Amino acid sequence: MITFSDIITSLSERKPLKLADDGSKRGAVIMPIFEKDNWLYMLFTKRTEGLRTHKGQISFPGGKKDEDDDSLLQCALREAEEEIGILPSKFEIIGELNQTKTTSSNILLSTFVAKLDYPFTIIRNEEEVDEIIEVPLSELCKSSKWEKKIVLIDDDEEVETWYFYYNERTIWGATAQLVKQLLNYLQC
Repeated sequence: MITFSDIITSLSERKPLKLADDGSKRGAVIMPIFEKDNWLYMLFTKRTEGLRTHKGQISFPGGKKDEDDDSLLQCALREAEEEIGILPSKFEIIGELNQTKTTSSNILLSTFVAKLDYPFTIIRNEEEVDEIIEVPLSELCKSSKWEKKIVLIDDDEEVETWYFYYNERTIWGATAQLVKQLLNYLQC
């Protein structure tokens, strides 16, 4: 069974890789992990269909960096508060994953892994978040729930990406890539 100590150890031994600045927009997400009933869970949001990008997809709280954000971490914490109503003080930042680039929205994305104090209260921004999804880390570690597929981006570019299936939901794209990155560090 994976513990917070395992996550802290695996991330403290790594320096996150940054991608070359190619003029893309910058963004950041929080990867919230919490303990409930002696099990670790990862918290995801399902985006509403009314958003401009990534409609209906499962993601982490986050978004594009604003001019008022002093850092990408501040961006991720601000977005988490805006989207799910959780104050920055409820998150303990454990580490940062390698930067990745979203294919369809062209954002250089920084990901901050955070311990989320439980219990917490969600105040869902109904314009942005359709649903809150909690997935046990033990389920994320099951290789049988993962599959790699080729997807067509912008009608002409094929990209290989991970898909994760859980309770009739599918996590894929950048979100799945980020989860897989953490799981690889944890060797599960």
